[in-house]
Amino acid sequence: MGNYFLAFLVLATTAFTLESSVRFPVRGFSKILSVESAQERLSDFRSFLLSESNGSRFHEGYSLQIQLRHMPSRGSETVKTGILYGPFLGSGVSRLSVGHNTQKNNFTNFLLKNGEDPKFWNFTSNELEPTLISPEESLEPLVQGMNQTPFDLLMPFVFWDGKYKNSGKVAGRPAHIFDFTCPPWVTKVKPHWKKITLALDDEYSAPLRVEALGKGQIAERTLILRSFKKMGHRWIVKEIDCRDRKSRSVTRMKVISAALSLDLDESLFRPENLVQPIQVDPKLYRSTD
Repeated sequence: MGNYFLAFLVLATTAFTLESSVRFPVRGFSKILSVESAQERLSDFRSFLLSESNGSRFHEGYSLQIQLRHMPSRGSETVKTGILYGPFLGSGVSRLSVGHNTQKNNFTNFLLKNGEDPKFWNFTSNELEPTLISPEESLEPLVQGMNQTPFDLLMPFVFWDGKYKNSGKVAGRPAHIFDFTCPPWVTKVKPHWKKITLALDDEYSAPLRVEALGKGQIAERTLILRSFKKMGHRWIVKEIDCRDRKSRSVTRMKVISAALSLDLDESLFRPENLVQPIQVDPKLYRSTD
């Protein structure tokens, strides 16, 4: 189940509350943690996100073919496709390639590295070399007009000053709630965001819900896990929603197919090699349906 947890983080999001004016939805019973236990859970969660490989790891790489479906409150839906890669399930480094249209030579590659000082790079098909993205720019959409951002994929707020809030049931499961105060670089871009709230599953320490809260505990942005899928002996996320309160729009990220147990050289996850495509045999992908 720890693999499912990472897959969620690599795709990052959690479900939305349509009634965004209500407080973070914690209902039912879950054991209350001591200060020490809460800090230990948060520390373990952070350590998991920092997992890296010092070299190539054999038969552990993954490639997830994804669909981004944007559903505005009014107007037509928009669909984009992409591929998410990682050296192993649990790595703090990942690559995402998003196509802008049906032409194979029109794309953007992202390289994401988690940590206390997260790094984001992108490379578009009309550029000569990768560009380091500023933390502020990581709050901009992966695809113009959609909701998901590089910030959503990495969830760097986990490394901010976090406080244990309470425990209860979230999405029908016992969970523990943590609050993270937004730093100035976030509020500069998102002035309505005051803090981010994370619900961790009691049993698996998987994120069940993430909300960016504004004044009066109103959820400005909510991320929710809709479903996941067991592929062999591993669990991966199948669908994640990202809802924006102001636009009342939803962008759904869905894993269409997955290729696991790949051999992906660690050099492919370096900024200077972001220009190189990652080749995966199409026959290795298995549908999530």
